[in-house]
Amino acid sequence: MTVQKLVLYNSHFCPYAARAVIALAETQQAHEVVPIDLDVPRPQWYLDDINPYGQVPALKVDDKDIVLESLFVAEYVADLHPESGLLPKDPLQRAQTRYLIHHWGARTQPAHQKATFTLDPTEAAKYREELVVELQKFNKLLLGAHKLDSDADGPFFFGEKFTFADLNIAPFLGRFFLLDQYNGNKAITKESNPELERFFEWKEAVVSRSSVQKATPSQETLTAKYRKWLK
Repeated sequence: MTVQKLVLYNSHFCPYAARAVIALAETQQAHEVVPIDLDVPRPQWYLDDINPYGQVPALKVDDKDIVLESLFVAEYVADLHPESGLLPKDPLQRAQTRYLIHHWGARTQPAHQKATFTLDPTEAAKYREELVVELQKFNKLLLGAHKLDSDADGPFFFGEKFTFADLNIAPFLGRFFLLDQYNGNKAITKESNPELERFFEWKEAVVSRSSVQKATPSQETLTAKYRKWLK
């Protein structure tokens, strides 16, 4: 498949849009970027021509076709470049990839959001403990990753290779530090929670990836941005 032109509609602060940014970086896919300011109403041209819901990311292909939703944009980019190895070929690994992403979005990330953005200290502390329980479950999923004989040992979900599962959760791992920024919550660390050793090994490897770092604003910028939103 030959793609003549890709245009990404992106907001640098949106973790969902960052999925597309990371996929484009990992595949070294040429593209243009149109910034979309999420702090103001979307321009009418964006609603009419790109995404009627006003969300990012959106990807325009060859000046005519539109791909919406972060998972599908990232998957489309990965499909353009099978040589990148982002999408596992093994059916079981693909199924585990889908479930890991689903589980994070349906269970782990909501628990992190409640613990982070609940301003009442008592409620926040309760949600923090619920988050620890969810992370313990997620840690088991990481330990249960199906490895092929050809997979070298490494810190990512399937070992040495950075793949689609790591990519799609990466933007949220880059915001994990926000847990103790607003409500007096204590950070969750591998020293205080040794049962989460695999989770922290994985998280540290993912957030250290150069493509992830380039797609993630600084901690100072993110802290100020979310504090403004909370007010």
